[in-house]
Amino acid sequence: MELIDPPDPALLVSRSVATGPYPLSATIRLPVSMNQALRLIPATVGTHRPESPDTTIVDIGGPDADGLARYLLSLATPLRVLSPDAVRQALLRRTQELFEDNANGQSR
Repeated sequence: MELIDPPDPALLVSRSVATGPYPLSATIRLPVSMNQALRLIPATVGTHRPESPDTTIVDIGGPDADGLARYLLSLATPLRVLSPDAVRQALLRRTQELFEDNANGQSR
């Protein structure tokens, strides 16, 4: 039996490792090429697909929205959380806290 459109085995493994064991997954857009995105977020951490030559979509898993937000902030690169809204809100909350702590000279 010949498969007409066989699945990509590397993609299947990447998906199961990157998002499979986690209770929450998020989709983000990075304004970088696929090669740059893979350097930022390894294939063992996220599943990548090019959106354009200069933009990459990454699916990533995590323990909860706050944990994913912390990881995304650690990338120190522009990004957009496409879904879910809980991760976007956690990222906004953490960014606001960071801004306020530095604007006021305080630390948490």
